Order: sequence, then structure tokens, then C-alpha cells
Amino acid sequence: MKYLKKLLFGAVFACFFGVIFSLTAFAEREVIVWDGKTEIEAGNTYVITDTVKLREEITVPEDTKLSVKDGGKLKIYSKGGLIVKGELAVAKGGTLVNSGLINIRKNADFNIYGLFQSSVSGTLKVSGDMTIYNRGKTEISSSVKFFKGCNVLNKGELHFYKSSDTTLSSTIKTTEGSQLHFQGIFNVTLSGKIEVNGHLSVGSRAQVRLSGKLLLSETSSYTRFRKISVTKNGTFIDNRPEDVYADMTVNILVDEKKVKRKGIDVSYAQGDIDWKKVADSGVDFAIIRAGRGRAGSSNAMKEDDYFRQNIKGAQANGIDVGVYFYSYATSVSEAKEEARFLLEIIDGYKLQYPVILDMEEEFQSGIGTKKLTNMIEAFFEVLMEEKYFPMFYSYKSWLEENLDMTILDKYAIWLAQLGDSVTYDGGYYIWQYSFTGRVDGINGDVDLDYSYRDFPSIFAKYGLNNL
Repeated sequence: MKYLKKLLFGAVFACFFGVIFSLTAFAEREVIVWDGKTEIEAGNTYVITDTVKLREEITVPEDTKLSVKDGGKLKIYSKGGLIVKGELAVAKGGTLVNSGLINIRKNADFNIYGLFQSSVSGTLKVSGDMTIYNRGKTEISSSVKFFKGCNVLNKGELHFYKSSDTTLSSTIKTTEGSQLHFQGIFNVTLSGKIEVNGHLSVGSRAQVRLSGKLLLSETSSYTRFRKISVTKNGTFIDNRPEDVYADMTVNILVDEKKVKRKGIDVSYAQGDIDWKKVADSGVDFAIIRAGRGRAGSSNAMKEDDYFRQNIKGAQANGIDVGVYFYSYATSVSEAKEEARFLLEIIDGYKLQYPVILDMEEEFQSGIGTKKLTNMIEAFFEVLMEEKYFPMFYSYKSWLEENLDMTILDKYAIWLAQLGDSVTYDGGYYIWQYSFTGRVDGINGDVDLDYSYRDFPSIFAKYGLNNL
């Protein structure tokens, strides 16, 4: 018993002095507000609370932390750089912008809770560990090398934009709810590996070459607008459950040849149309308004007054036809009701172009991202049950600000963006570029469009839209 008491006393004594020693060591670790000019000394914690501009190369030694705090911003210019041997952190609300060099050495840590951007002129080299936390966001437009032995864990958002050029010789692992987006050049070497448990998208400008491994888990989602090039040494394992609606998504469009066809979209607003003159003017396709939803509580859903006249005239003159429905829905049940009403209108027609949901009302933008996204999916599921190929129409800003495109980007998009070029980074298959076009056979202005796939032949191949 005496021996036991002595042993217990010794353990308590050691624990007490261990705590005292730890507190003393912690107290000695100084927290310094860094101005970007003074030398960083080992053993301290440096914080950035304002805007700091770095125009020279600075080293963060081992056992040292540099943190960009909430409201702080670190801008690394082209001649500047950070050599990190300890820890570099971007706190929630902090911003790190790299136009120079960031080199995360072996055994070092790069932790992102806020926003990290690596611009076109920047370089990122990672030999240590890089973690993007739940609300963290990383946007890369630069050259990147993930060296063998490093680990990248993404719990938030990781974007590789069109100007990025990345080589992965290590492992990127993503968790459920995370996002991984490829738009630029991304080369996975023999030792490279990507494990996806969240959402993966391969953009229309991406060039992904896989010589290592890519694994999609059962819980992951995947959208591609371009092929991943898998070499003879590469391995692509897709463990996702089969999608019963896969033949009514962008999945059937990606590998088809790109074309450019001239089109218009019309409604009652154009009045009587001379479809022969329209056809003779070189128009290949027309998207025709089929109807609208309930515009206010007292109004019933309504078929467009000119729908049947327009679809008959267009198809009689060899113009391929798709339809759109203007939505006023505010709930999932209303979205389904609109879709069922649309099915009644188009019943029996052969449609060479998609069946399109047009959603753009200002009051709908206040519904909330999750609910809006669910409404659109509900509308589409009603259509897909009847083997119609769905498409979503809206403006660039509407797509970017109001919807969860990690879910909706598996559906084809008809993008409205006026002008001579598109700045939308997502995939799209029809582009509405003008509201004030002029076409022979139509009095006044008409919307002008281009489509980028041969929809009639694709739909005929898959038996969609009554073809």
C-alpha cells in the first residue's frame, strides 16, 4: 500500500510539473504582429491583421507559425516568396494572394481556413502537408507541383482554373461535401493519386492526364465536360451507384463532336412568324416558349398563345425545335406541378432540342440555394421519367449566385450572356448572345443563339424526346 501511495504521489508530482513546464514554454512563445519586413525568427508565432505586401523572399523557420488572421491580407508579389519550414495558415476571414513563390517544404504545414489564391504569375510547390478546411477556399491559376510524399486534404473548395498547370506526384484526398474542380492542365503521374469522396468536376477547358490513380467513392458525385485522358499506366475506378437518368444528362453530350448551329428563341412576343423566310435565312433551330407557370396566386398556368402555331410552322420548314417553360414556382411541389403541365402541352410532339426550364424571376433568387436547387431537380425528374432531355436556362449571374452547380452541372445549361464572348466558367451547350437580333420573317427583335452539339442525332441515338 505504501508503495502504491508513493507511486501515485510521484505520478501526480510529475504531471503537475509537466503542466507547469508546458505553460511556461507556451508563455515563452511570443505572438508578434508581422509587417512583412522584419525577419521571422524561429520559435515564435507571427500574425497578419492588416494588409501586408511581400516583395522579397522570406523563410518561415521550423517550429514557427505565420498566420493571416480574420481581416488580414498577405499579398506576395512576383519577386516575393515564402519558404515555409514551419506552418503557414490562413484563418477564416483571412486572405492570401500569391503572385510569387510559395514553397511548402517537407514536414511543413499549410492550413487554409479562409481564402487562398495563387495567380497566373505565381508558383506553388508543396512537399509537406496542405489542408483546406470546411469553409476554406483555394483558387489556383498558377503553376503547381505536389511532390511525392506530400498529402493534400480537401474538406472545402479546391479550384484549378484554366491557366493553371499542375503536376501531382502525391495524394489528394477529398471528404464528403467538398468540391474539386479542374479547368486547366492537370497531370497525375505514376505515383499520383486522387481519392474523391465529395464532388469532382472536369471543366470544358480542362486537360487532365491520368497516369496514376483516380478513385470515385460511392458517396461522390462527378461531372465532366471533357474527357480525362487515361494512359496505359493509369487507373480510373468509379464506385458510384448507377444513375438511372445518366442518358438524360451531360454524360451523353461530352464525347460527341462539337458543332456550331445558328438558332433563335421565340414566344407570343414575336407575333406571327413567316417560318419559311426564317428557314431561308439560315436558322437551324428554334427554342419555342411552351407556356408559363402561375404568375401570382390568382393566375392559372398558361400555354403560350403561339406555341402550336410556332412549332408547326418551324418543323414544317425543316427547322429543329426545342421548347422552354417560364417558371414562377416557389416550392418543390409547384415545380413538379409546372413540369406536369408542360408535359401536357408537348405531348405527342417530336422535339429535336431539349425541354428547357427558364428560371430568372427576382423573387425566386430569394428562395435560397438549397431549395431552388431541389426545385429544379424535381422539375427535371418529372421530365426524365417520360424520357425528355432537360436543360436549364438562366443568366450567368443567376447560375453563379443562386444555385448549387455542384449538383446541377450534370444537367445541360442554356446560358444567357449578352456580347461577343462568354466569361462563365461552367459548362454550357446553348448560348443566348443577343436579345435584339434581326431575322427575315420576324417583325422586330428576336433572341439569337448558338448550340454546340448535334442534338437531333444524339437524341435519336438514345431514343429521347419522342425521336
